[in-house]
Amino acid sequence: MLLSRRAFVIGSSAALPFALASGAASARGRVPLGGRIAMHVPWPLGGVDPHRLDDAGAAIFGDALFDTLYVRDEAGAIAPSLAEAEPEVDGAALRVVLRAGLRSAHGRAIFPRDVAASIVRARALGAKAWLADVPTPKIDDAGHALVFAMRDAARLTRALASPLVAVVPLAFHPSRPDGTGPMRADRRTDALVLTRNALAARGASILDEIVVGDAKDLLTSLRSFQSGADDLGWLGSGLYEPRKGSVPFDAGAVAWAILRTGKDAGAEWSAPGVAQSVCDAIPHSALKALVLGAEWTSTGKSAWAGAPVELLVRDDSAWLMELGKTMSGVLTSPSHEVTLKPVPQAELAQRRASRTFALALDVARPLAGGSLGAYAGLATADDPSSAVDAVRHAPRGEMPVRAMTRTMRIGVVGEVRVQGSRMPDIALPLSPPTVGVDWGAASRGGKTR
Repeated sequence: MLLSRRAFVIGSSAALPFALASGAASARGRVPLGGRIAMHVPWPLGGVDPHRLDDAGAAIFGDALFDTLYVRDEAGAIAPSLAEAEPEVDGAALRVVLRAGLRSAHGRAIFPRDVAASIVRARALGAKAWLADVPTPKIDDAGHALVFAMRDAARLTRALASPLVAVVPLAFHPSRPDGTGPMRADRRTDALVLTRNALAARGASILDEIVVGDAKDLLTSLRSFQSGADDLGWLGSGLYEPRKGSVPFDAGAVAWAILRTGKDAGAEWSAPGVAQSVCDAIPHSALKALVLGAEWTSTGKSAWAGAPVELLVRDDSAWLMELGKTMSGVLTSPSHEVTLKPVPQAELAQRRASRTFALALDVARPLAGGSLGAYAGLATADDPSSAVDAVRHAPRGEMPVRAMTRTMRIGVVGEVRVQGSRMPDIALPLSPPTVGVDWGAASRGGKTR
């Protein structure tokens, strides 16, 4: 039986073990309902798309907005979520029945046709390799279930549990991210506002509201947290000094910052494995302020010895811009200059597809937890056209992500982490069994605002 992360809604205290419990909450032995959290994040939030591999906003907040047909429970087993039950054998096919009465946060009814369209959309964007062995479903004659022409139920449920195969309505658009998750998203001026979703399929959020402001630089969050305007400080505890009473939090990694090598770097410097070699030569200490995860050992080699090049980065991502600025300084040496070039997201996507660039910074999300999900995400980011075959022949067993890209034209710079400081009355959830952050289980002890 799936233990819902929003189980408190029906009177259970089961959500407590999955939070970093504050003193206020644990002293009463229950999670207080209500409250508000404000924060700024250095990532673009004009659109949130669960099916895009490079969407950092979806990596961070997707679990609050979207659900999947199946999900890994707290024990790590796959269990039904939006699906009514485990797949039913139907001749040479598997039949998946959707839970009745599903509605999106904005009130749209969710039918099997919406789910089928979501799978098609996910396949067209970031989940092509992950869904390679999952046929496009048909709707049964009664219109109540999805029929998959396959017999391997474990393979099907594993594929459908990926956050990149989230269910969205037919009319979905990233600028108005609408799903069945515990929170509803709306844009207000320069903020994305997440509010409790009363229509949530698996229970609404504990908090009333999370206000996420657009940080135009890395200083905005620290300044707002230190002044008391924000309740979470992204990557730190204050701009000039730690905010009094604040405590650190670490909700884990949700994606990776990756370096791409393109055709404009020349044959030698765009060969498979070069991008990771460049990343491995950068000292961890040079990028430490950006909180990129566990320390790596620098190879001590010259990081960039190719011709002078531009390092492309999307111009609406403050975190990537700061990473690019730091990396270009570290990589540059006489006659081997690396110059940062901010470009619009659409241009980066076009040049990424044609590989008409020398170096580029980007984001890649894992398709699921564990090595296979990580490898699938990185292989898809490297080359979507060959990712299907790569994933089918993925290395077995656990493997460090920096070793996965030795045969790819991308390199892992480091992790994108949800980490920083918080006020002590806020309880933040641990990472769920897959990937992402369960904001629906966040709470604020004894405080509403």
